[in-house]
Amino acid sequence: MPPLEAFGPSIAIGLILFVMLWFALGTQRNIRIGNDLLRWLQRGLPLLGRRTTLRWLGSSAVELRIVEPAEPFREATVLAVLEPRDVSLLWAFARWRGRRDFLIVRASLVRPPRFSMEVRDPRTWTGRADGHDQATNGGGETGWHRLDWPGGCVAVAGPGADEAAIRSTWEALGAASGGVWKLTVQPVVPHLEVHVRPAGDRPVGADALLTPIRQLAATLTQR
Repeated sequence: MPPLEAFGPSIAIGLILFVMLWFALGTQRNIRIGNDLLRWLQRGLPLLGRRTTLRWLGSSAVELRIVEPAEPFREATVLAVLEPRDVSLLWAFARWRGRRDFLIVRASLVRPPRFSMEVRDPRTWTGRADGHDQATNGGGETGWHRLDWPGGCVAVAGPGADEAAIRSTWEALGAASGGVWKLTVQPVVPHLEVHVRPAGDRPVGADALLTPIRQLAATLTQR
């Protein structure tokens, strides 16, 4: 029987081939999922603006920047964040931590909101407390208070917060998506940020997801 050292080169080559094959297949899978998300988003993007630029950030994120934002947006960006399927160990660790494919919508408004409020689902990847978010430390300002929120979510509101508008938006986003992870409103840019899972196989259009965001933005600028 040959010594174990004799199998070293074969094992090393096998591992290299495995990593390369996983990387290639994972990259292809992410590109396919990303393109599917982009096609799904096309119907709703006009709610944010007339023209959009697209940029892939590696193989795990796609940035859609709105070039000509519609009122009440001054700037708007949609970021599709995908699982890191191209790196096996990183993908396994991220998935164990709760990372899934999700969307981030960031917007700056023509007039900043007059209040701050944040709602997050602590069971999700971006909804976990990080020691710096508003829902963890109460905003660090006088007048902040916690709110009762369904589904085990954590919510905190500053003085003058329009809780009814945020609740209505959260419910509408939940109905039009695979789950809402985080919703933040604040007077500093980005004024509005939403983390949400895409609808997946459900027959829901992107316009149903982006309409509540635009409606909330309009409400915030009218206060």
